[in-house]
Amino acid sequence: MSAESQDCQGFSAEDWTRFLSTRLGRRVRVRFGRARRQVIVAYPEHAGLRVRMNQAFGRAPESVRRAVADWLRVGRDAREACRELDVWIASIVATLGPPRPTRILARGAHHDLGELLLDLLAREFRTLPFERRPRGVTWGRRSPRSAVRSLQLGSFDPETALIRIHPVLDQAAVPAWFVRYVLFHELLHSELNQACTGAKRAQHHGQEFRRREAAYPDTQRALVWQARNLSALLWSARTGKPMARIRARLPSRQHQGLLFD
Repeated sequence: MSAESQDCQGFSAEDWTRFLSTRLGRRVRVRFGRARRQVIVAYPEHAGLRVRMNQAFGRAPESVRRAVADWLRVGRDAREACRELDVWIASIVATLGPPRPTRILARGAHHDLGELLLDLLAREFRTLPFERRPRGVTWGRRSPRSAVRSLQLGSFDPETALIRIHPVLDQAAVPAWFVRYVLFHELLHSELNQACTGAKRAQHHGQEFRRREAAYPDTQRALVWQARNLSALLWSARTGKPMARIRARLPSRQHQGLLFD
């Protein structure tokens, strides 16, 4: 079958799985999605790689398929492959369609994100321009499989201007001031986010971000609470059971690190 006829037919996620597993000589699992900002993302697994790519890759030409394999093999050192991917991705962005509508659910069982957001906007972000304010805030979806060694407690999506907070924080054992701190962190992203220009990558936690976060009154006690309760948060996210109101042990070294985007 020629490359041209393959392009017309398209490739499924299973086709990509077989292709990449063969090219890389390791187990690769591919899943199609509809992400517009991160159209292809790879995650290492114990036995190989897990790759999430936009469904538009189903119609990628052979040159792009080879470029994906080279990029997964050696990363940014595969300069020609990266250029091939950048050019092709730029050419398909306009065809991806609008992002899926998101259900906004700010009021939780224990914490109301809407109230916390309004309080932050009235106090710490009084001068934040309207165009920099988030469109809304919502509790995210629970994903037990991803809560193995880390948690993304909050995220800001510049494409939809929406803040998402992990639902594991909506429980009685999590203090409201800690949830407020997570929201503060994401509002900083909303204010300071800058789009990538050319080859320059966006700086998520730059000097100004770190300065502003250090000046927030609850930053230090929030980081201490986070370190002491990380193991319990991970357990709660995996099992769906609430945390006990006890002091958890300090997490092991493999669990250390920021719990944000």
